[in-house]
Amino acid sequence: MHITKRLLITMIACATTLVSQAQNSAEEPVILDSLRVTADLWASPLDRIAASVTVMDEAALKQSDVRHFADLVDQIPNLSWTGATSRPRYLQIRGVGENSQYEGETPDSAVRFLLDDLDLTGLGSIGTSFDLQQVEVLRGPQAGAFGANAAGGVVRLVSNAPTPFWTGQTEVRVGSDSLRSVGLAVGGPLIESDPDQLMMRVALQHNESDGFRHNRTVNADTNVRDEFTSRLRLTWNPHELWTWDTSVVFADFDNGFDSYALDNNGEFTYSDQPGRDEQRTLAGSLRGTYKGRDAARVTSVTSGVRTKARYAYDDDWTAASYMGFSDLNRTRWVVNQELRLDSDPARDTGSWIDRWTVGAFYSANDEISRYTNEDPWTLRTLKTNYHSTNAALFGQISHDLSEQTRVIIGLRGEKIEIEGDGFSSKFRKGSGTYDPTSTLTPQFDDTLIGGKLTLEHDLSSRELLFVTLSRGYKSGGINIDARINPTTDPLTYATETLWNFEAGLRGNWADRRISGEVTGFYLQRENTQVRDSAGFGGSYRFFTDNGNDAYVYGLEAAGSLAMTPVWSLRGSIGLMRSELDRFTLSNGNTGGRRALANTPRYGYAIGTRYGAAKGFFGSADFMRRASQYDSNNQNEARREFEVVNVSVGYAWEHWSVTLWAKNLFDEEYDNRVFFFGNEGPNYTAKRYEDRAAPQQVGITGSYRF
Repeated sequence: MHITKRLLITMIACATTLVSQAQNSAEEPVILDSLRVTADLWASPLDRIAASVTVMDEAALKQSDVRHFADLVDQIPNLSWTGATSRPRYLQIRGVGENSQYEGETPDSAVRFLLDDLDLTGLGSIGTSFDLQQVEVLRGPQAGAFGANAAGGVVRLVSNAPTPFWTGQTEVRVGSDSLRSVGLAVGGPLIESDPDQLMMRVALQHNESDGFRHNRTVNADTNVRDEFTSRLRLTWNPHELWTWDTSVVFADFDNGFDSYALDNNGEFTYSDQPGRDEQRTLAGSLRGTYKGRDAARVTSVTSGVRTKARYAYDDDWTAASYMGFSDLNRTRWVVNQELRLDSDPARDTGSWIDRWTVGAFYSANDEISRYTNEDPWTLRTLKTNYHSTNAALFGQISHDLSEQTRVIIGLRGEKIEIEGDGFSSKFRKGSGTYDPTSTLTPQFDDTLIGGKLTLEHDLSSRELLFVTLSRGYKSGGINIDARINPTTDPLTYATETLWNFEAGLRGNWADRRISGEVTGFYLQRENTQVRDSAGFGGSYRFFTDNGNDAYVYGLEAAGSLAMTPVWSLRGSIGLMRSELDRFTLSNGNTGGRRALANTPRYGYAIGTRYGAAKGFFGSADFMRRASQYDSNNQNEARREFEVVNVSVGYAWEHWSVTLWAKNLFDEEYDNRVFFFGNEGPNYTAKRYEDRAAPQQVGITGSYRF
């Protein structure tokens, strides 16, 4: 690749400009902020948490002109996402996490995706970044975070909270690819005489663009994005001991999906029946906190999410081959209830246990889907119903072995019950008759145990060393695609167990001008779950089975350096090595003896930021990722890539204007690759690519008060 030379030129030019600006600055030295991680069971300052964590605050999001969580993925060590959707839905951390939910596939919760207290796992399309306080990513099994199990890790978007004084912002963005975006956020007290008693914040955003594809068959931009997101947060303090926080989110994403072509050109498509990727979500949560008078705090979190989604596509991607259109409509309801009792970390309990938490968690997930595949001669239908309940007890304690050393023990027990049914039919239009139908009614239940043992040691007041052994799990489940063959394909699959060992160091130095972390890990996966499929063209069946054992080991590091009062450097790196042992599935398909899917050997990001309260500001980010497999049942890999993003702007009083460029050098790379037969007459298996977004430039104007 030649982009590295251009990167060096870009970075040197930016550095020269920033040093010149910094030398003229008369401001006091800037100290890097201490962020607080809220996605951990015990919310802690970033520099005091014993885990592999990445946190990006609002300033970093704005300086890099981040518009959606997808813009951050390549900057976060060992986090990846899978394409073939208009926005990222399926995330993987350290290779753990599924890459799809096609017809008949059941929901996956290996990587939890949270917006405040709302569980939007598998619904990450609506992860827009407007009016966010910060983004948090916790890597590795999380047995106790928010009561919900997460085998791979947790991603949490934290929105700006209500304040007892009026604040707000408005933002307008235009750019290439017909990008048009507008956002408005405002918040403050609802009772002026007592501003702390009742506060609110509302955020609205609408985004449109053409989606970087033009369909030559219908002469239209059929990969368009039309996205609306709204959030409302209320905080009520009726008494000094009580706090109530509520959040309501409504999102309506009316996007097209038409990104594949038989010739993999990456710019034009030829579908005669362009697809859709639509999602409408209404969600709400209520958190009540009672601080108590006896060194304990009670927390109750109730949340519900209702989503209606449509995912449709032209099977053959052209008007010149076979005819077929796949249309999947899905409705999902998720209800969560958590009840937790926490000790006061600032008070001495007077026993061996210095801090403790006990809690209970319940979740119910109902999903109904209807899939049709239609051509001029037949109408194939697949209907599925999925229902799961999870009930868990969890707890965590800590004990101070000395003033510098602590041990933390966490334990979780969970009971899961899953049931579902699938019904498939085939209607022949010519004769007006149905083929014999097929029905499946599988069930699964299991009792699961997870936990962790962590040893923390303060090397100094600024440096924390930690070692953790944790046990996580990916619950087993059911296959409800009624097109599978029950004599060879499994109706259920077993629970996967994950053993994770990691050791790390985090701290800050030079009067907090330097901060950083490094974590090494080894992850052993037993009874690895593998998703498989069979078929050709537009006719496939999907199921999950258990393969063999697998392992992943690697390193994650990140750091920040305040070079001058207004100039900082940031960098991160993720390294992974993995292998999936040779396996044979129930239907005889084999695989393994290669790296796991979604485990690129390396990925790193280097960035520089310049920014004062007023005047010029700018940023430049360089990201590079190694190639990676997209699934464990095929051997096609995404290409390695390098991407540069830059921005420069000017701020005065309450206003700012930013010029930005994404993928500055127009690098060609992949979001998803497939290998199958989709081109007549022989339907020979071939590689097909979903290309990532090309170069995009634009301008953003904002007003803050």
